[in-house]
Amino acid sequence: MAKVRVFFATNRNHLEGNKVQVFGTAFNPDGAAALRFGYADFDRDPRKPKLKDVHVYPEDRTEQDPRKQGGWKFMEALRKVMAGPTKSDTLVFIHGFNVSFMGALEAGAMLAQDQTVRDADDPEPRPVTVVVFSWPSDGAAIPWMSYYSDREDARVSGPAVARAFLKLAEFVEKTPNENYCQRRLHLLAHSMGAYVLRQGLQALIVKDRDSLIRLFDQILLAAPDEDDDTFEHDTKLRLLPRLGRQVTVYYNATDKALLISDKTKANPDRLGSDGPRLVDLLPKKVVLVDSRVAAPAADRWVHHGYYIRSKAMASDLSAVMSDTPLDAIPNRVFVERLRSWRLIKETGELAFDIPPQVRPEGS
Repeated sequence: MAKVRVFFATNRNHLEGNKVQVFGTAFNPDGAAALRFGYADFDRDPRKPKLKDVHVYPEDRTEQDPRKQGGWKFMEALRKVMAGPTKSDTLVFIHGFNVSFMGALEAGAMLAQDQTVRDADDPEPRPVTVVVFSWPSDGAAIPWMSYYSDREDARVSGPAVARAFLKLAEFVEKTPNENYCQRRLHLLAHSMGAYVLRQGLQALIVKDRDSLIRLFDQILLAAPDEDDDTFEHDTKLRLLPRLGRQVTVYYNATDKALLISDKTKANPDRLGSDGPRLVDLLPKKVVLVDSRVAAPAADRWVHHGYYIRSKAMASDLSAVMSDTPLDAIPNRVFVERLRSWRLIKETGELAFDIPPQVRPEGS
């Protein structure tokens, strides 16, 4: 059976000897910005990828050479995959609220199964390698308490995201030109993962505003649990477009999870529900996509986890990462009044539907 490898970076606590969870719901004991790296191998399965093994790169606090640390080994392994025969693009994935470490890896494996990219000069589809950034979400849907706990952990995880970004930028800078893989990096944040991304961006700004370099090609925000005025303020996500060539926001007015976030958690209107507050002031790099038609097929009860299990979304994400011109992406129409694209239909019925009690975490 074909396997899929998912790489990961995390600021969670490593559970030494625990092969079931591997990482817990607390921060790394060396600090909230301290990172561990590794990869997990899965057997492909359209219902639920089957975990085979998890490898965590060892860290030596006494080692001064960064090339001998786990982070550098992780990035060199990723570079070799991207430069290998498949010439794979890489998608960095930041998960949302109520996701355990293993649930994050599983979602990453599902993304890796579904996503391909194409180049303009080569119509053959290429695989996408997924890197999961997993922050210490509780992974337990305890009403009220777990949401506030996760949001605080998301806020505190910002420096870890910034540190991972700077490590990646340093690796790219120090890699000899002849070793460049000539492939693209993309970024996907789902739900509260967009808030984690905001905190990472703000940590970069505090450290060095000049560190906001274009490291990514496409930045994708799916059902973002983020304020609808986020692109209006430097203290939120207004400067996010500096990190990528294009930012695509997928939103859905029927998203029940974001409705709860809006109405019961005292949050402002959510970006992932109705899009941004003022479309006329959006940076030109930001593209909007109304995804309400895709949400029910992938997530019948909550309409929040449609970034996976929707054929329409899988096709759209692949087209965006393939750098398809906006007016050439299929299954879309443009709504001029809203300055937004709209998915027209779900491009095929899913062969199964999963009740809430057994849905993937975070969906």
